[in-house]
Amino acid sequence: MADLPRDPACTPTPLQPDLDRTLADLRAAYGDSADLTVRRLHTGGHDFACVTLDNMADKELLDRLLLAPLQNAGRLPRDPVACMAHVERTLSRAPEQKRLHRLDQVFCQLGDGFGVLLLNGCSHALAVGVQAFPARGVEPPQNDVMERAAHEAFTEVLGRNVALLRRRVKSPMLTVETLTVGERSATKVAVCYLRDSARPETVDRIKRRLQAVRMDMVLESGYLQPFLENNAPSLFSTVGVSERPDTVCAKLSEGRVAVLTDGSPFCLFTPFLFVEHFQSMDDYTLQPAYATLIRLLKMLAFFLAVLLPGLYVAIGEHNPEVFPGAIFFKVIDAEMTTPFSLLWEALIIHTIYEIMREAGLRLPKSVGHAVSIVGALVIGEAAVDAGLIGAPMIIVVAVTALASYVIPSLYYPAAILRFGLIVVGGVAGLFGVLLGFAGVVTAIAAQQAYGVPLLAPLSPFDPAAMRDTFWRVGWRRLARRTVRVQNLQGTDEDA
Repeated sequence: MADLPRDPACTPTPLQPDLDRTLADLRAAYGDSADLTVRRLHTGGHDFACVTLDNMADKELLDRLLLAPLQNAGRLPRDPVACMAHVERTLSRAPEQKRLHRLDQVFCQLGDGFGVLLLNGCSHALAVGVQAFPARGVEPPQNDVMERAAHEAFTEVLGRNVALLRRRVKSPMLTVETLTVGERSATKVAVCYLRDSARPETVDRIKRRLQAVRMDMVLESGYLQPFLENNAPSLFSTVGVSERPDTVCAKLSEGRVAVLTDGSPFCLFTPFLFVEHFQSMDDYTLQPAYATLIRLLKMLAFFLAVLLPGLYVAIGEHNPEVFPGAIFFKVIDAEMTTPFSLLWEALIIHTIYEIMREAGLRLPKSVGHAVSIVGALVIGEAAVDAGLIGAPMIIVVAVTALASYVIPSLYYPAAILRFGLIVVGGVAGLFGVLLGFAGVVTAIAAQQAYGVPLLAPLSPFDPAAMRDTFWRVGWRRLARRTVRVQNLQGTDEDA
């Protein structure tokens, strides 16, 4: 088997002063790709070449900002280096331009939609920002839907996402540092934080982790999330995810560090607390009493999504005396006609539900609705009528499914825990379910996110921060003092 060619974008090769050789290297690197465009021109006694990628750069804008002034400049300095400096200082009208000294930098800028100007005899190039690649505009959020909050979400363009943050936080303390990850994709990543709020140690650790990423391709923020989390495996992430600029700005004011990835409409932020799963931007626009009620309902929904099937199986299999009399006889009547035990009923019907959910999620919306209707009406009703599944189990699954969607960010860990507790409930009964759930809570309490306990401010208990946890006080009290995550009880300053 022949050796595959080495990717030149991964090799830091200096640019050569010989224009013909540089163009030959470019064409060889791109393999004579049809979208590589080279425009040569002779003006002012010098040979120039402008390189672009079709559909990535606006050629008319490039001509107006650089090439037309260059062609009409008359005589230019004879020395190539002085000539390029003259073009950069005087002739180029582009607001964004960069000097390039290596061939891999040229590949990266071409992929970003820049036009690259090369000059015979000069060992560096000039990249001019004339991007024209297709991009989605700012649209309403698809997942974090709110009633009264802003209807703007991040897009796939990094610069546009940074602008959405800048528009809301006009303080010069908002700092944006850009890194590049992915040897082939050369994906730009922006680390955003408020210098007077975030811990410098946390910012440095996040940048070091991102710089240590060794991957060929980074196409989404989810590629980077595991590198920002704890090394210990856990179902619950220590990194938050949001597609809302207003939410991220609120997190920045509390001392968090945000990470934006070019090509991804989702922002990562850390340190992240478990109680934040039950909070939303609407909580701070509604009346405190109603916001408190909504948070309590979300917490109840989480417990139902995780515990209800396991508790039903455990009680039905091992402790049926716990059921009230009327419910006990209903459950017995339903289970007398089914061939499976409660444990297998729960596993089968929840597996079918997850299959239907995945089918409805991946299919087009019109077909997805049809799948949901077929699953709910046909499969559920037919299974009960045929005596394969008991009607009480269908009700348990329906309540569990509705509760799972109340907190979308916890759906995946809740689904895994649900299956685990169903098995534990069928084998060890009610005691096993409660013991298993206690183990989950203990595991959450043992985790830290950059020195901040994941279960803070509940464990360790912090009375000052409880005003915005289970309940929310009014803005008159919240505005008096902003609680920083690094100031919570139990935070390890050295972690």
